[in-house]
Amino acid sequence: MSFLRLEGYHVLVTGASGGIGNQTVREFLAQGCHVTALDLRPSPLSPTPNLLALQGDVSSEASVEKSISTAIGHFGAINILIANAGITDESDSYPIWELPLELWEKSYATNVRGTFLTIKHFLAAAKEAQDNNGGRELENLAIVVMGSECGKFGQEGHGEYASGKAGLQYGLVKTMKNEMVRLNSKGRVNAVAPGWVDTPLIEGRLDDPREMWVEAQATVPLRKIAKPDDVARAMAFLASHHAAGHISGQCLSVDGGMEGRLVWPETKAVVPLLLSSGLAKLTSAPAPASERKQHPSIRILLTVDFDAISGYLGTGAHKDNNLADYSAGVFAGQVGAPRLLKLFQKLKIADKVTWFIPGHSMETFPKVVADIVDSGAEIALHGYCHEGAYQLDERQEQDVLSKCIDLATKLTGNKPLGYRAPLYQLRETTIGLLEKFGFLYDSSLTPHDSLPSFLPFSPGHGITCPNFNLPADTWMHPTTLATSFSPTSLVELPANWYGEDMTPLSYYPHAPNTQGYVDVRLVEKMWMDRFQFLMKEASEVAEVPRKGGKGGDEGRMFMLVLHPDTSGMAHVIGMVERFLEWVGTQGEGVEFWKCAELAGWWRDREMRERDGGADMGGG
Repeated sequence: MSFLRLEGYHVLVTGASGGIGNQTVREFLAQGCHVTALDLRPSPLSPTPNLLALQGDVSSEASVEKSISTAIGHFGAINILIANAGITDESDSYPIWELPLELWEKSYATNVRGTFLTIKHFLAAAKEAQDNNGGRELENLAIVVMGSECGKFGQEGHGEYASGKAGLQYGLVKTMKNEMVRLNSKGRVNAVAPGWVDTPLIEGRLDDPREMWVEAQATVPLRKIAKPDDVARAMAFLASHHAAGHISGQCLSVDGGMEGRLVWPETKAVVPLLLSSGLAKLTSAPAPASERKQHPSIRILLTVDFDAISGYLGTGAHKDNNLADYSAGVFAGQVGAPRLLKLFQKLKIADKVTWFIPGHSMETFPKVVADIVDSGAEIALHGYCHEGAYQLDERQEQDVLSKCIDLATKLTGNKPLGYRAPLYQLRETTIGLLEKFGFLYDSSLTPHDSLPSFLPFSPGHGITCPNFNLPADTWMHPTTLATSFSPTSLVELPANWYGEDMTPLSYYPHAPNTQGYVDVRLVEKMWMDRFQFLMKEASEVAEVPRKGGKGGDEGRMFMLVLHPDTSGMAHVIGMVERFLEWVGTQGEGVEFWKCAELAGWWRDREMRERDGGADMGGG
């Protein structure tokens, strides 16, 4: 049992898909809690029996009521509320006399109204639970509100954000501490006020050493910005009656000791910190703007297609397939997949991997699949028996998707968010079905080699091939690509043959596109060459301002597609390990992400920019 003694309590976290919110969910899960994660966006976390991911709008009273009712129906009464949902817009700043009313109202709708509504219905549900239990008080009834150091010091150009946070962390919290005890004698409410936190929300703003110094070091004795887990752990502490049972009505600053005055003059800028973090190579004060470079950022999307026996049943079906062929699929399930999982755990990236698993593999190798789920990996779909879209009619496609969604949901507790078509065979009907079933992303196409995008094709926007038996003027027409997208449009995370292991490194007697006798070092060198070019390109793009004048983080990615029957082989897995270790030495801008994490981040950013720049996640 941990010092906090939170095991078994039900925690509701709003804004759960943002940088801080996501880490807060992880923290409470690690404490043994049942966690309901509520956000407008899908949760980037793989489902577990202790995690319920809901999508809802905290600024809507009906949505809040429904979400809380669903959470209680799933895990029972809620003991702890982490009111974390909030938005800010760092793309521009306005003095109060120029501040647009719509920006003020949009900020207050989520930050203030949303927090109020969540607390109101959380406490109303707590009262109902106690009344239904003969007046017996709920254990460990606690609320932690997300404030900000902006509410303490103000923030020039962002009066809408600073004023709302000040009202929450001081006025609301200090009022509620006197009201909450009338409902529950040990009920407590507190707030946390973080300073700068290293999350995707700041989108590289502090990658500039001078900006880092001005905004987050010159007034901070600890001379660093917080990580999301710094804030998450502070909230877990305040949520615990055992640890913080005599603390209520307080606002805990999580800002490195920030002051409203200069602590570190520019001549004493924190050069060692910058050097160790890879942000710059300086010998004195931060470099002038003309000499600065943005820190490149690239996400490694490490994916595994767990085809196993199914690879021989659908797209790999052949009249001459025999038991010798099928036995390679058994090797994938019983040897290759466990070897890969063991490697990922050794490298401490198992919970950053996305496994695309056919339904046939889920049902044929349940123990191995359960171990993959337990590792924290994301589970995405890959057909049932690796059937190609063009082998099926639309009804069959729908039945296969329904079956596989049901299998994955029973395994993980939540519906899968991602899909990769077997042999990349995606057609317009597949896209329509994926959107109908609420998928977040696909990873079957190659409209780019390293950037997410919306799919260029959709139902009604496909490819019509010429019929050369007809007059030329009947088929000389351009292809119409999709140009209109919505928050429900599928994100494409491009995969391609050159990031694959199987085609060059496995031999299948009846598959003409496989080779098998290629030196693994050739593939390793090709992957390194691709990665180094994309890293260089990311560095160059980062210098081009995006909206609001910030460096251009486009969601640059490097996709690998591994197969247990290939990368699990004794002469291949060592190369995979060497490459992954090498990637880890290429700078702090290199991170392993799950596919759903990148797809959700990218779609949210695209919609935010199209809608005017406001973030739709938590703190």
